[in-house]
Amino acid sequence: MLQAIRSKASSFVVKLLFGILVVSFGIWGIGDIFRNRAVDTAVATVGGKKIDAQELNQEVRREAERLRAAMRGAQLEPEQLKQFGIVDTSLQRLINRDLIDLEIDHLQLALSDDAVRQAIIANPAFHNQTGQFDRILYKQLIANQRMSETQFERQLRDDMVRVELNAAIGDGVTAPPELVDTLYKSRAERRVAEVAVVPTTAVPEPGTPSDTDIAKAYEQHQDQFRVPELRSFNAALLLLDDIAAGITVPDEKLREEYQNRIAEFHTPEQRHLQQILLSDEAKAKEAEAALAAGKDFAQVAQEVAGATPESLDLGFATREEMPPALGDAAFALKPGETTNPIEDSFGWHIVRIVEVKPEETQPFEAVKEKLVKEVARDMAGDQLAKLANQVDDAVAGGTPFAEIIQRFGLKVSKLENIDAGGRNADGKPVELPQGGDAILRTAFTTASGQTSQLNELGESGYYMVQVEKVTPSAVKPLDEVREQVVVLWQQETRDAALASLSKEIAGEVGEGKSLADLAKTRAFQTFTTKPLPRSGGDPKVPPVLVARLFEAKTGGVVSAKGDDGYLVAQLKETLPPDPTTQTAGTARLSQQLGAQMQDDLLREYDQALRDRYPVSIDQAAVARAF
Repeated sequence: MLQAIRSKASSFVVKLLFGILVVSFGIWGIGDIFRNRAVDTAVATVGGKKIDAQELNQEVRREAERLRAAMRGAQLEPEQLKQFGIVDTSLQRLINRDLIDLEIDHLQLALSDDAVRQAIIANPAFHNQTGQFDRILYKQLIANQRMSETQFERQLRDDMVRVELNAAIGDGVTAPPELVDTLYKSRAERRVAEVAVVPTTAVPEPGTPSDTDIAKAYEQHQDQFRVPELRSFNAALLLLDDIAAGITVPDEKLREEYQNRIAEFHTPEQRHLQQILLSDEAKAKEAEAALAAGKDFAQVAQEVAGATPESLDLGFATREEMPPALGDAAFALKPGETTNPIEDSFGWHIVRIVEVKPEETQPFEAVKEKLVKEVARDMAGDQLAKLANQVDDAVAGGTPFAEIIQRFGLKVSKLENIDAGGRNADGKPVELPQGGDAILRTAFTTASGQTSQLNELGESGYYMVQVEKVTPSAVKPLDEVREQVVVLWQQETRDAALASLSKEIAGEVGEGKSLADLAKTRAFQTFTTKPLPRSGGDPKVPPVLVARLFEAKTGGVVSAKGDDGYLVAQLKETLPPDPTTQTAGTARLSQQLGAQMQDDLLREYDQALRDRYPVSIDQAAVARAF
């Protein structure tokens, strides 16, 4: 977006035109307006049906907003959206939608208005705290999605048809009982083993290796002593906030901004409402008559509509948040008064006014600090654009990096001997400047002694990198890691001796000797495992030993390295599945396998649709859009 800001000229006319473009096309599409005025903006085609870049932008923006909410307001830059795969997944979602829609048209499928209405009423998202459908909450939630009721209901109808089509394909797909039974027995089988622990003390100390041994170990394990490529570079930053911090905003400009945005600081009148929702006109008239006779609102709601007192409360709402007919009636009454019955597609409503919060406008002084920050950032945007263009020209003209820094007052961070993961030569994380990940990528794609171009940092500003030195990846010299190599040789020598002793013991057990007797003779500890499933679960039995026990026959002997020495195990018993849990277990497995088979079938169906309605993606157009 900053690239677009830099395209602004200083004249009033150009700024006015730019503002109109922003309003018309949305902030995410500006880059394409300037770069691709006469270019087809389709990013993909599905069976002849085009997916426009603006449509993809909207889908990505919706997904970004969902992520932003999940991440507690964290901002995601366009580059991050691509890195997280949001752009690709959003595009595939649109493609899948269009594939299904084309097939729906081909099959001439449709859904009734009543089915859509019932789905809305049944949706828990539109229920109040007592589980009742809340018409005002429904209107608020879809307004938050920047959709009208007509748009939402049309989209819901399309989604429901798609779901029904997918369900028709996958429903009824179940795993064969023979497959479920065989797989369950294999998974639920348990094994019991007797285990002897061969400790590290069971073999002699390795001693000190010879120079030949050290050299051989060093050659065999050089990757363990390799340091990654390191780079030393300077990162120069041109940041919007730094420019904004130096701007003094005149008081008259702040007051002008306040007047232009007065609606933002204005809270409209709100009314605390209670509602009785009735299914038909007869009950609505009955409730109206009871209220006119002076009966309590909650009592009438319970007697006529079967509603609890808690289900009546709608909370506070503005006139705009309510359906027009209900809003007009509710905002014409005083606290304590009730509306006449009002009908809409969801039933008959009688609304009572509990409390009125009058409209309120925050005074200038209350929002002045907020305005100072925002106006300063807006003003900084113009300066940032001009400075960035000037820096660009200086870089293109071959101006030395140091001169550019001095001339334009860029903030510089010096980073020495950093690897591509942001760690120093000792492998410890280094504190990086703002935009660290992007700066690292640029630093490791810029040649030694060269300066990068000026790159965007999303909304924050720009950066450029000057690489001073590149230290290629290399293996540390033997003299530098000699002690580590000695330790490694000793560990390997000890492990080899333990493995040999374990193999010897396993061989003796295989010839008929008792594992317990052999362990007792050598003063080794022994234990009997609990019944082990294939997934293990006993911290004393490493996964590799569990796997080998399930490969062995009863009486077989296996061994594996443990946390402190080696383990030699003899399989004593193979236990079938527990009959008390088999029925429930096979039912769960059948459900899991059925779901997997349904997924496989839907993937095959998706591929069949792609064969029928060819899909093409214009990666260049996607790149231009983001």
